[in-house]
Amino acid sequence: MTDEVSGHGKPRFDPTINYGHILTAATFVAAGAAAFLGMKIELQDLDQRVTKIEATLQQLANVVVVTARQDERLKALEQRVDRVEQSLVTKRP
Repeated sequence: MTDEVSGHGKPRFDPTINYGHILTAATFVAAGAAAFLGMKIELQDLDQRVTKIEATLQQLANVVVVTARQDERLKALEQRVDRVEQSLVTKRP
């Protein structure tokens, strides 16, 4: 028996192109393009989120600075009140 008749020969490459091959290639290209566009949109969304978070953090930093300034003013005012009270106590007969 020959190899062709028994079916035990080497696999052979079939160079023909049919509709299934074209459809498979087109599907791979479409899937790659969809993945690329999806990733691009996700990255743009993430960039917008990061920008919003940075703006929020900047606002929070401004609030912290204002609060610290108010705390310092309040401490200075308390010290003045304490000095005035001390001077009033020492001036009493």
